[in-house]
Amino acid sequence: MKRFVHLSSIAPCLLPIIIDSLGFGLVYPILTAIFNSPIGAQLVGSTSEQLNAFYLGLAYMLFPFCMLFGASFFGDLSDNLGRKKVIGLCMTGMVVSFLLMALGISILSLSLFLIGRGLTGLMAGSQPIAQAAIADLSTPKNKAFNMSIMTFTIALGIVIGPLIGGFFSDPNVIEGFGFWTPFVVAALLSLIAFIWILFGFKETFEVKEKKKLHPLRPILIFKEGFAKKTVRYLILLFSCNQVGFGIFFQTILIQINQDFQYSRFLLGVFNGWIGLGFAIGLILLIPYSLKRWKVETVGVLSLVATGIFEVLSGVNDNAPLTWALALPVAMADIVAYTMIMTVFSNAADKSSQGWIMGIFGAVVAISFALAGFSTNLLGLTGTHGLIVIGGVLQLLSGFLLWHFIRKHPDYAAHGESEASALE
Repeated sequence: MKRFVHLSSIAPCLLPIIIDSLGFGLVYPILTAIFNSPIGAQLVGSTSEQLNAFYLGLAYMLFPFCMLFGASFFGDLSDNLGRKKVIGLCMTGMVVSFLLMALGISILSLSLFLIGRGLTGLMAGSQPIAQAAIADLSTPKNKAFNMSIMTFTIALGIVIGPLIGGFFSDPNVIEGFGFWTPFVVAALLSLIAFIWILFGFKETFEVKEKKKLHPLRPILIFKEGFAKKTVRYLILLFSCNQVGFGIFFQTILIQINQDFQYSRFLLGVFNGWIGLGFAIGLILLIPYSLKRWKVETVGVLSLVATGIFEVLSGVNDNAPLTWALALPVAMADIVAYTMIMTVFSNAADKSSQGWIMGIFGAVVAISFALAGFSTNLLGLTGTHGLIVIGGVLQLLSGFLLWHFIRKHPDYAAHGESEASALE
């Protein structure tokens, strides 16, 4: 019973987490459709496929790039002002950013649309703050339960974001819908989250000492990580994994849009299908695998599996098989992501966990930004070739992790004890 009472107290924090995840995935089916339609040509002001690919990549890149700075800045700001004020500020920013994107599409202003996209990533810094608020409210007995709820909430946002994007942008579903409609819906959800935080959430953090705010903090953390050989190696292998999956996540939608002429709604459903794979991997596959193998073994196996399924997706041109392959790609990748996160955590002592996980988050953001610009290779590789490249990067990441464990047997033993704890 206490668990459910506690769940009611953290509930206002869950909607901002969903909105941040939604903000990431919402636009993928829409962006794919926009820049492969007459409206995309009107936005860009050109029918050049190469120029469209450039702006598509830029739109992909802006969210993770801006989130890189927003997450660290607003995280530090919440330590100075409290969680409630900063989450409320971020949700207000989300309302504005989604409306800017809707307006940009409506008046065919690419600049306004891209500004809104970047602002969405910047304001997505509310997710780690909401997570910190949940940690503030947790006790040793219910923390694991609360963290599992939070992880499920992230997966839920990843699933429903593309569904909202596909459904509310497709005029074939309901007459009058357009590319702008999902952004208005997302703005309304953000407004609801703001009101819920304002009236339903009690401050969880007592400010005792003001932190010095530094806008370039994630870059400085990244620089510190490169100074250490072990962390530098982990950054390399994790970057291969994240760029490889980022390429798949964005390019598979372009591929099926070109190969099968999917509607906006079907693009959203397909992206939601990938989100379902994430949820299955988190809820079922990770607990099952950690009962049988240590963290590093699961990491290597899941990276290799992700790579193989991605390569198969790249060489495939059959619609049902594309759906069938996307699910294990998502399941294996989320397992690999979680295992690498644990390996990163093992690379630092308890007093340095904030520092090492800051590097981990920076790698995710930078890698997805790089993956966004990979669309500029489409003229050279095509969608199928680019997805194969992503799969090869996953396989390389698996090899690097295997090589790392071979060279650091003491570290592997530490990882094994960590796996036992996770069971």
